[in-house]
Amino acid sequence: MAGCDDTGRYEDLVKPPAPLRQNAKRRPPNSFGVWLRTGVLAAGAALALPVQAFAASVGGESVPIVVLVAGLGLALSFLVAVAAAVTTLLRRSRDAANEARRLNALLDMLDEGVAVCTGMQAVAVNTSLCRLIGIDRDDVGHLMISSFLADADAIERLLGEGELRLDTDITNRDGAAISVEVAARTIAYGEGAARLLEFRDVGERKHTQARVSFLAHHDPLTSLPNRELMRARLNEAVENAAVSGTAFAVLWIDLDHFKDINDIHGHVVGDQILRIVAEKLKFEMPADTVIARLGGDEFVVLCQVNDALEARMIGQQLRRLLNRPIEVGEKSLVSGASIGVAVYPDDAMEAEELLKNADLALYHAKSEGRGRCRHFTEELGNERQRRMALSEQLRGAIENGEIQAYFQPLIRARDMRVVGFETLGRWFHPELGAIPPPEFVRIAEENGLINPLANLMMRHAIAAAKQWPEDVRVSVNVSPLQINSELVDQVRDIVKESGLDPTRLELEVTEDVLIKDFDQTASMFSRLRALGIQVAMDDFGAGYTSMANLRRLNFDRLKIDRIFTMELPNHRRAAAIVRSMFVLARELDLEVTVEGVETYEQFAFLREEGNCELQGFLFSPPKPAAAWADPAALQFAAPTARKLEQAAAAPALKIVAQQAKRAS
Repeated sequence: MAGCDDTGRYEDLVKPPAPLRQNAKRRPPNSFGVWLRTGVLAAGAALALPVQAFAASVGGESVPIVVLVAGLGLALSFLVAVAAAVTTLLRRSRDAANEARRLNALLDMLDEGVAVCTGMQAVAVNTSLCRLIGIDRDDVGHLMISSFLADADAIERLLGEGELRLDTDITNRDGAAISVEVAARTIAYGEGAARLLEFRDVGERKHTQARVSFLAHHDPLTSLPNRELMRARLNEAVENAAVSGTAFAVLWIDLDHFKDINDIHGHVVGDQILRIVAEKLKFEMPADTVIARLGGDEFVVLCQVNDALEARMIGQQLRRLLNRPIEVGEKSLVSGASIGVAVYPDDAMEAEELLKNADLALYHAKSEGRGRCRHFTEELGNERQRRMALSEQLRGAIENGEIQAYFQPLIRARDMRVVGFETLGRWFHPELGAIPPPEFVRIAEENGLINPLANLMMRHAIAAAKQWPEDVRVSVNVSPLQINSELVDQVRDIVKESGLDPTRLELEVTEDVLIKDFDQTASMFSRLRALGIQVAMDDFGAGYTSMANLRRLNFDRLKIDRIFTMELPNHRRAAAIVRSMFVLARELDLEVTVEGVETYEQFAFLREEGNCELQGFLFSPPKPAAAWADPAALQFAAPTARKLEQAAAAPALKIVAQQAKRAS
């Protein structure tokens, strides 16, 4: 390159003019400027040297040509440098676009909404976030975080440093709030850093959690508070009333005939009844009243009152409300209700005590005939303490022999011979004396002692029957709570152990047993009768007797309840009903026993109407087994015609007396 010595140095040829150098010195250095300047110089050198070499080789004067070419080279090198810069920028732009597409594709693989943010701007978002906030992917270019997240404090924390997780709300395009959980962390992005925000929609989770919480504290059928929430509200009411000095009432409601409706019309109708009752109570009571369903057909109402008088008035108001017919489809049904009332602070100052007192008042309302409202009194409190004491002592009484078996004879009307005995329990308390059977049987049922008590009575009954003639049977009552898979096995084992002929044992059941579980009861009856044990329907006609039960179940006997006997023979309708029962029994090949026979007139009517067995105080009260050990005690003399004539003071009885006289 000898020509270079004549035209000047290479560095001088490719240097930019002085003003450019000065300007370059004044501008702050940047990578693009350095790169461009380097490109211009390199391009100029590349163009100038070949031309200069060509001029020297032809032998012409090289200086003018070299200068011209050098100037041209400088201009061309600048253009080439610009083109190279643009090309590089385009390549970098394409790389950035490719990188953005790869990033978006990666983000779209995530179920959660994701945004990559530099400052307030979201430079990349995935499809899930677009769907969550309701925007199109094409609208993402200038998306600002504040456009869908209004909580400034949350934004500041999320775009800060470090990793964090928080719950907040975002807003979609329609303005609807969406509960989200946001996780934030810093990531490398390009030549710098960005914040990666992950948005998880927790609205459904919160809804599910709220639903689970609601169901944990509310009845799913009526949406009323359940027992647990009611107790919490009751505790709050006690605390608030203690501070404010106010009063409130607890009303315990039980639907009287709900079980019968449920059995006759089905569970669908029963559920509708419960929902309608709940709506009636909510409509009738003020908005701040707590109305809870405890389960089954029981409700509790907590309401503010001024005094006990107002509480009783509310109780009577609700009783009248629930005694009205309820329309379910085309059916008009009456469930009725019994209500127990207790008032804070008059009747108790503790939540649990208030509930117990209201429950006790309810128990007495039902025992007095149902459809009543009973307010708690001190006398009821004393009675409850008595029941609690008896509950604690009953188990020992069963084990120590304080409960004895008494037997009332069953008399065959046509010849006045004893053909059987009904077993009746008697509890002789060492301090309280005789405890009424309905009282201690209920206590046994409430305290899980009914099976031990029933087994004791059955063993006493079988032991006594073995001392009687072989044609005399013994009957034992069965509680609805005994109906389970173990009953038949228990009876079979006791009978087998005793050696008694199974045909001499009869079990008496009421229709409450059938309402509890018809299929299980039917199966139990079949197994008992297969063993030879007889089954009688007790208190026939006293409850909600269903003819379907007589058709579907194989009873051996009907026991007509004393409520019909006591009005014989004067009450025309009672007499007609009893006659129809005799006809029904004959058609179904069932034996008949009539309970509660206490007068000669009743005896005469029943003996004339049908071939039956009689039971009542006219013949004998219940007595211990020892009283029936003498065979002579098993034969009764028929009342004479003279006695019937003497008792027949009313004209309506003259025909009965005459018929009895002719029969004698």
